[in-house]
Amino acid sequence: MVRRKTTNFAENTCKEQTMTGINAKSPPFLGQQKIEILNIEEYKRDSTMITAIFHEEDHTLGNALKHLICMMPNVEFCGYNIPHPLEDKILFRIQTTNKDVPAGSVLLKGLRDLEKIFGTIGKRFTEV
Repeated sequence: MVRRKTTNFAENTCKEQTMTGINAKSPPFLGQQKIEILNIEEYKRDSTMITAIFHEEDHTLGNALKHLICMMPNVEFCGYNIPHPLEDKILFRIQTTNKDVPAGSVLLKGLRDLEKIFGTIGKRFTEV
C-alpha cells in the first residue's frame, strides 16, 4: 500500500490518498490529480519553499512555467528537472524571498498565467 499526500491548489485542500495494487501502468495519482506536493508538512512550517511533482508532463510545461515564475517579484529560486528520461514527470521547486509571498501562491499564479498565454495562442491559431 502506498500513501501520498496531495494538494489541489484550486480548492486549497490537502488530502491523503491510499492506493493499492499499483503496477507499472498505473498513474501515481487518482483521477485528475496531476500535481503532488512533496513534504507538505515542511511547506506548512515554511511556506517560502515548495517542491511539486507534475505527473505526465515534460519540458514543455517545465520550461515555460519556470520562465514565467522566474520573472515574478520575490522569487529567489525556481527550477525543474526530469528525474529520468523514462519517467513521465517533472520535479519543480520554487523558493521565495519573503514569508508574505507563499511559494504555493506563486506556483498557482504561474499556472494561471501560463493557461492564459496558451489560451490566447490557441485562440489566435484557430482564428487564422
